Amino acid sequence: MQIDVKTFLMEKGRSFGLDIVAGLNGLTKEFNVSDVNRPGLAFAGFYEHFPYERTQIVGISEYVYLERLSEERQCEILNKIFSHPKAVCCILTRNLTPTPPMLKMFSKLNVPLLKTKFPSSSFIGDLTYYLDWKLSTTCKIHGVLTNVYGLGVLILGKSGIGKSECALELIERGHRLISDDVVNVQKRFGRSLVGSGIEVTKHLLEVRGMGIINIKELFGIGAILDTSTIELVVTLESWNESKQYERLGIDEIYHEILDIKVPKVVIPVVSGRNLAIIIETAGLNYRLKKSGCYTAKNFDRAIKNELINKVEND
Repeated sequence: MQIDVKTFLMEKGRSFGLDIVAGLNGLTKEFNVSDVNRPGLAFAGFYEHFPYERTQIVGISEYVYLERLSEERQCEILNKIFSHPKAVCCILTRNLTPTPPMLKMFSKLNVPLLKTKFPSSSFIGDLTYYLDWKLSTTCKIHGVLTNVYGLGVLILGKSGIGKSECALELIERGHRLISDDVVNVQKRFGRSLVGSGIEVTKHLLEVRGMGIINIKELFGIGAILDTSTIELVVTLESWNESKQYERLGIDEIYHEILDIKVPKVVIPVVSGRNLAIIIETAGLNYRLKKSGCYTAKNFDRAIKNELINKVEND
């Protein structure tokens, strides 16, 4: 996904307190990375490994340093940085007034010069989050995304295996639905995955034999969420007697989505198994592991210690 400076201003100009002061002809320049940069070292003459493709943020320290230079030197520095073909834009923070060389060079180079009333520290965080969201890698997955005890659980499996019915039972037990059938997945800052539904099927669930039902209308606003991080994948599959299923849970298995490995649990489906309760328990067990308590490993360690003690006593 790409976004240009014009779209950025339309979407976030008001909330980010942004004004454009020069370089109006460069509004079609596109952001390619979510990272930003403060060009203090470049202003001092060090250009090696300079990230030209990043949004350049000029705070009070960079501004004061640049302002004290001669106009000729300012023009030289700005030309070196912003004449690069990857240059996108520059943003002044704290409502700093651009120097005459800034107005001259950004207009000449057709690179947008913006300013915001916010300080650099808070603005950089908000800008990075926004760009990461807009530029994130995405994919669509066939499955059901639920939120169980605050944990995003993606339920996968072949068509007709019972994913939607399982999600319905989870909803009846007080958990939440994010999306049925098609899940939009975004790779976000910090290597996290965020799932959401598509607009046409939002809050809807297909139950075979019944049809499509509206979860929001039937169960209320508390039964749905628009987005959720994906922290656990549960794969439902038909019971296969020849397959060796996990009995202890010592070995960790993962499902890879957009180059990110997500912990995975495979649940064989057979008549009489309460899948909703099993998924609830899988979610709670995952949270327990995150807190540092591995029941299966503790059990395995206890058995080994017991065998060692028995051998030593014999």
